Amino acid sequence: MKGDVLFGVDELPLWVSLLFTHHRRVDPRAELTLTTLQDLVKRHWSRGIALLMDDWEEAEEDYNKFVDILVRRRADMPDPGSAPTMPVTSDGIWSTGGGLPAPIVVDLGKTVDSKEPFRWKVNGVGYSPHVAVMGQAGSGKTRTMLELVTQVHKQSGAPVILLDLGKGDLANRHEFIQAIGARVLRVPEEPIPLDMFFGSDESDLAASDAIMGFRDSFVKVMQSKAGAVQQETVKDALRPLFSQQKNISLDDIAQALRNFYDDRKLKTDSVISTISDLTERTIFRPEMSPARFFSQSWIITFAHAHDTQKNLAAYLLLDALNTFLKRAPEAPQDHDGHRAVRTILAVDEARHLLASRHKALSDNIRLHRSKGLMVSLASQSPDDYDGAGDDHLENIGLPICFKTNAASNQVLQNMFRGKISFASLSTGVFMTVKEILQNPERSLLEARKSWHPPRP
Repeated sequence: MKGDVLFGVDELPLWVSLLFTHHRRVDPRAELTLTTLQDLVKRHWSRGIALLMDDWEEAEEDYNKFVDILVRRRADMPDPGSAPTMPVTSDGIWSTGGGLPAPIVVDLGKTVDSKEPFRWKVNGVGYSPHVAVMGQAGSGKTRTMLELVTQVHKQSGAPVILLDLGKGDLANRHEFIQAIGARVLRVPEEPIPLDMFFGSDESDLAASDAIMGFRDSFVKVMQSKAGAVQQETVKDALRPLFSQQKNISLDDIAQALRNFYDDRKLKTDSVISTISDLTERTIFRPEMSPARFFSQSWIITFAHAHDTQKNLAAYLLLDALNTFLKRAPEAPQDHDGHRAVRTILAVDEARHLLASRHKALSDNIRLHRSKGLMVSLASQSPDDYDGAGDDHLENIGLPICFKTNAASNQVLQNMFRGKISFASLSTGVFMTVKEILQNPERSLLEARKSWHPPRP
């Protein structure tokens, strides 16, 4: 097909320039040849066709619905300063075209003494992009985390997955929601539209990994500790389901467990009672692939969910993200080593999640920096990290400590080069570490005040 048919006569040079410029930013050493151009055009059109097929399937092959989706979604222009959702390929992983590498520098406030601005390079070389924000209620920790996440999103275009494990107040932060272009979900009133076990039917190994991931999450929400026999029972009961079926729901899992118990005349135990409680409300629906779900921004709250439902939903979501990132290619780097940020995971009121020692949280923090993941955790005290199986603070690039009565733990003492008390800090003032790699220096800062917490 001739180029002027694909791109038009007048705009043909512009399209070719954009394709080559984009390719050079992703791979500065790439040769610009006719073969390269043909490959770029092929991938450009393949991605467009894949997007249209997704829209066609979502419209249930109804022409009028299809046109409506195209008009309302594809024709919407992004807000100034924001970026579109992360592109994905037809095989269900991120396209390498998203999340281009560049330095990401956030303005967190000004020093108390000198009033100089404090800026931190999120994706600097030699340290982690992850952030831990600690402080008691009303200290300014949540506001600061939202400000940081917003700045990273605006500079990188990375989608934000924000879990509000507290009262659900973040669902009402309309300015923040608009800034990151997020859809708000209130679980269980609005189930998470994610296929949590996507791809489990592709192979025996994939099924086994998905089963063990679910089992590890499930036993953490059981009221009584699951024994070895119960854990094996769960695994055996779910193997046919996970290896043969797509779009698995929690109701499917519950039915598979009940059938297994009935067929073998096993007595009802804590496994059956727990899954019965969990399926009283729908916490997720297997509608979207991980590639589609994690290419958008979401704020997920659990204000009206029981603790078991909230915790299981959070665990399964983290496990789905972990599995997805393991399949994703590494995020590109620029000449100076700045790695692209391709998604942001933020958790407010992360205390219980930290204490749960969930493997998926640990993996996301430790393993997926190379895939372009940034993690931001907000909790009330450094003590919240003491119960974690892995010392997550050792994988934190920037600690931010607001007022709290808790004493700094050993890891923070190492970071701050001494035992520090945060009890005397004023509201909106936090302590952090400057130049963490070379000569750690304690810095006292006034946080930015872009958004203020609502008055009670």
